[in-house]
Parts: sequence; C-alpha cells; structure tokens
Amino acid sequence: MTAESGAPEPRPGDDKLRRRIAAEAARIVARGGDSERARYRAARRVGQGWVQPEQIPDHDDVRREFHRAASPGHEFAAFTGDRFDRIAALVAPLAAVRQDPARHPEGDALDHTLQAFDLVRAERPFDEELLTAALVHDVGRAIDRADAVAAGLAVLEGLITARTAWLVEHLPAARAYRDGTLGHRARHRLEAHADFHDVLLLADADPLDEAIATLRDLAAEDG
Repeated sequence: MTAESGAPEPRPGDDKLRRRIAAEAARIVARGGDSERARYRAARRVGQGWVQPEQIPDHDDVRREFHRAASPGHEFAAFTGDRFDRIAALVAPLAAVRQDPARHPEGDALDHTLQAFDLVRAERPFDEELLTAALVHDVGRAIDRADAVAAGLAVLEGLITARTAWLVEHLPAARAYRDGTLGHRARHRLEAHADFHDVLLLADADPLDEAIATLRDLAAEDG
C-alpha cells in the first residue's frame, strides 16, 4: 500500500503486462474487433485468466498501440505495403462495427463508409483529399467510439494530408451546421474556412439522409 492513497503499489512487471495486453487488443482491433471488447479479450488471452483491473489497458493505451502498429516497419502484417494499403488496413475493421439499423439500414460502418465514398465521388471524382476524408472519416469508431474522431486522426497521422485531417476533424461541426444546432460563432468560423463547402459535401454524404432529402424535395415539388 502507498502511504498516502492506501492503494497497492504497482508490482514489477505490471506496466509490462498492461502494455502486452494493449498490444494484443490493438491486434484484435486491426483484425476487425471492437476496442471495448478487445481490451477484455486481450486481458484473458495474455493474462491466461483473471488479471487485476488496473492491468487492463484503457482506450488511450489501445489507441497508442494501434497507432504504433500503423507505423512503417511494424511487425503487423496488416500494415505492410504503401500508404494506401495502410489506409485500407485501418478502414477494414469497420466491417465489425454495427450501426443503429433505424438510421443506417445500409448495414455495418464499412458499408456506410463505402456508400459515402461513392456519393462524394459522384460529385468530386478528382479530389483525392476529399475522397480520402470520405473513406477514413469513421476509422476511429473501430478503436474508441467514445472519442472516434480523435482516435481516427491519431492512427491516420502521417497517412493523410492536413486538409484531409481538417475535413475529418470538422465533419461533426458540419453535420451540426446542417442540423441547425451549431453555435453562432462556430457557424461563422466554419463558413469562413476555405474548405467549408467541401466539408458540407462530406456531411451530406450520408445514404439515409440523402434518400430522405430526395423524398422531401419531391414531396415539396408535388405539393
């Protein structure tokens, strides 16, 4: 026990075990697992049974290991190849991310991502940075759903341009802008940015929202 807190002092090897569990969790996520379940699956696998609660890594630990795994030269087979192969390896786990069927009847997050990509490609087929943003905007949902944008940007560092990163980072604000829920100052900041219209296009690349908007427009014309 420590004198001040009364909590048990870390034993030698605890940090190493936590790091090993985080690395195994990152491997599970890379193969399509969800970060929340991956932490406990990895703990059972590495610890070969029950482990102390403080030895179970948090989402930040798994995110750091996942980011390290995405670095050039890492041993993970999933991350070999060029920049585009590594982006594909980060997008692929979205196939295991289930979505609310009422809002996203298209299926898992990967299906949603690919449909969003197609919608953006129909409008801007030669804008590589915008198309990349459409493809990677949900990458973080396979790592940490509670902070998906930050998680995605962390593992994508070095793989995407600054403009693509800005589009991904400000996509939630663009959706709020479209919903009319974005604050006054934030609206003005977003409108003043050079990529304002592009991030709105990305926000509109939602298969269900697109379909509902089409029906609403048709109904208004008929009315």
